[in-house]
Amino acid sequence: MRGNTTYSARMSTAMRLALAAGVLALSLGFATAAYANFGPHTPDNDLTGDTCATCHRIHSSYSTATFTGGDGAEYSGLLVGSAGTVTEFCVACHGGGAPGAATNVVDGVYESSSSEYTSSTPGAPLNAGGFGKTPDAYAWNESGIVSPLDSTSRHDLDTGPLPLWSAAPALPTMESMSCTSCHDPHPTSNYRMLKGRVNGTTVGGYTGIDNDQPNAFVFSTETGFPTPGSDPANPDGGFLKGSQGASQVADYRPNYTDGTSLLNVTAAEANKSISVWCASCHAGYRQTSADTTVSANFGIYEANPQTGGQVGQLDRHFHPVDVTLENGFGASRTLPATVTPDGDWVPLESANADGSGQFYKDYIGCLTCHKAHGSSTVMSGWAASHLETDTAGNWVPMQDTTPGVSPDKPVEGGSPTVGSSALLRTNNRGVCERCHGGN
Repeated sequence: MRGNTTYSARMSTAMRLALAAGVLALSLGFATAAYANFGPHTPDNDLTGDTCATCHRIHSSYSTATFTGGDGAEYSGLLVGSAGTVTEFCVACHGGGAPGAATNVVDGVYESSSSEYTSSTPGAPLNAGGFGKTPDAYAWNESGIVSPLDSTSRHDLDTGPLPLWSAAPALPTMESMSCTSCHDPHPTSNYRMLKGRVNGTTVGGYTGIDNDQPNAFVFSTETGFPTPGSDPANPDGGFLKGSQGASQVADYRPNYTDGTSLLNVTAAEANKSISVWCASCHAGYRQTSADTTVSANFGIYEANPQTGGQVGQLDRHFHPVDVTLENGFGASRTLPATVTPDGDWVPLESANADGSGQFYKDYIGCLTCHKAHGSSTVMSGWAASHLETDTAGNWVPMQDTTPGVSPDKPVEGGSPTVGSSALLRTNNRGVCERCHGGN
């Protein structure tokens, strides 16, 4: 994740390459369903459906976009249009001003004047931010006005190799990411069509004799989401396949914009949460071993990691995750019993599938502090710093851009004084202050 203020310009070129796909898709007649839940991704009701033709052509595909098969080989996606990458194809609908979808993930805005098929706020910023721009959250909360800002960090797409931060013991890399690195365009059992297998790790999918029983890892508190226990015919929750899945989607009302007092993700099941899903790549940031005290007590998650000499081989510790806010109360903890987190900035994961219950029993997850796509927050002061050795050989923090002392921290395509925002929801360390202010 790194800042890149030139991404919108690059994406505009990509969108031009892929718009042919979007135009052709519209000619196939899904314009009226563009804002419906899952849109063209909705499972067919029967074996004679036409959704495959929305994106694929068996004999007349001109796209050079490929996907990696289970055997590791590259195969053509047989996509409509002339997109050169999967990302280009996706932003033909999910880009700025694109006709196919309201979720503009490039500019981080829900581009719709209606909320008929969702619980989203028309014209509002997306919960996940944007890959090119992310609206100023402060301006939106105060005035309801979308003020686009260049994203200061994002999950990089169609570039590489990328470091998989906190994937101990070494720091492995991923050759490249695309939209389908995280999302499955053919719906999965998970929230937001998140893939059921990421980086070789199973984080959802389907089990059972016919492999059609949902095994979701990430559930949602959104209206109509099939949570565990909500349907006797589907006790484990998650989206079903085929016609049954289509029926579920018809009643589903996703909320792309209002992840406020409670994040629309539930931590109702042990070891099934968004943090577990993210740990498919960022393994060390959530200790998934049987030793649950690691998450609760700031234990070591990387013992003497190999970091290329940046800070030598030193044990690393991390903030608890997948624990309730209540875990921080008490004489030996750092949270006052009266803490009331600002839900607009640090949304918690619901402990209950219906979003009910007392807030301090809700969970801290990855998305409590970070956005998934991109962030436009800025780092200054000690939030923009790095480690250097002092005269005694100790590693100490040093502010970036200190004249004559430390170099500017480069941000690809942007001002070197901005610093990478690491996908944080608020400027500097505002996510910490929301819970720990005054401590």
